[in-house]
Amino acid sequence: MDKNNFVSRNIFSITIILILLLVISSASGLAFSDYEKNVAEQLYNDLDQKYVITEFKPETTEYQTLKRLEANIINKKFRNEKFKLHHIDDKLINAYYIGNGNIMIFEGLLQQLKTEDQLAALIAHEMGHAVKEHLTEDLQRNMSLSILNLLFNHFTENEYQTMTNIAQNLIANGYSREQEQESDIYAVDLMMRSIYDPEGLIELMKIFKENSHNLKLLEFTQTHPIPESRIKYLNEYIAKKKSQETAENVEDSGANSKTELSQNKPAENAGTERKAVNLNQNFQGKKIKFSYPKSWTLKKVDAVKKEVKLKYQIEAAELQGGFVLEDLSQKSFMETARKQFIYASIAAEEAGAEVKKNTIEDNRLDIYQLEVIEDDQLRLEYFISQKNEQQLLHFIFELNNKNQAETRNLIRKLLKTIKFL
Repeated sequence: MDKNNFVSRNIFSITIILILLLVISSASGLAFSDYEKNVAEQLYNDLDQKYVITEFKPETTEYQTLKRLEANIINKKFRNEKFKLHHIDDKLINAYYIGNGNIMIFEGLLQQLKTEDQLAALIAHEMGHAVKEHLTEDLQRNMSLSILNLLFNHFTENEYQTMTNIAQNLIANGYSREQEQESDIYAVDLMMRSIYDPEGLIELMKIFKENSHNLKLLEFTQTHPIPESRIKYLNEYIAKKKSQETAENVEDSGANSKTELSQNKPAENAGTERKAVNLNQNFQGKKIKFSYPKSWTLKKVDAVKKEVKLKYQIEAAELQGGFVLEDLSQKSFMETARKQFIYASIAAEEAGAEVKKNTIEDNRLDIYQLEVIEDDQLRLEYFISQKNEQQLLHFIFELNNKNQAETRNLIRKLLKTIKFL
């Protein structure tokens, strides 16, 4: 064999391999492959011929829940993908993922949900099937699709129809037990990152078990089997995750305390120590009371909305702000302090602000803290309610640049004095 020809052929082969590797690397970054998009489109069209399907509007709880979960996806491949949540107007108790980011929820199942945590659990679970690529995994396994097939989509019309049939059978017969468990675990993690209580997933499972005599419920349990072992491992995993989170919060709290103590120490040779600020004034209004510093001025503001029970501005040297007490009981589906907190965080993020979210542990109250940095201005917002109640106390504080650690400490002291009457 000619040596030059041999070298040339080797170089050509290596070049082809490198090109394929580059294509594979590029394609692997796509969350939804073209063949999955085609399958999802055909499945959607099949459902659309049988049912009335609509997409949830931005003002709905379902849409807001989806966006809150979507914003907390950390998988790089799916981080910038948009999921779509569709409503099917039928009494079937069912929900499933059909590919290409499309989640279908039947009205019958929505009517069974009682809390936003349960709704978040349902959506997060279906998102788990997407992020873990279960549909793609099963299509590839059932059709023995090669890498080149996946990359270049060399499919005939008959192959596309076969793929659609496989996907339909998968949805009808359910994912494997391992895939369901993988989606459950993913849902717990995603819910906790999104400040939802993962116990909502356990509650969701119990709803299905308690209503298992309902024949229409079989539509869901067929695709989402609920053995006792599934609830057991979820209980164990949630307990483990909450324990880890508590330990991390304690550690962070200790670190913050040390930082603030060091910041509050007087400088060497300063001559005089800073005086501690006392909460020596008491506020008491309709259904709420708390203590605050004498240096603050509280001014009453006329409320326009009927659900607003009281409204005040706060003026002080170290901050500007205000607070509002609202009765949410007459508002729409599942209005809560946490829901208002989520709305505010989404709005701040969409406005381009830097946002940090936190849940403050309290035995009496649900307290959600939103820290927003915009144009170098720090704003702290607190959404507070009694546990399982629909009274919302909303504080807003815009902090000056000086002595922020002291001001934060003062606000924390104020929060501890809040009582609903």
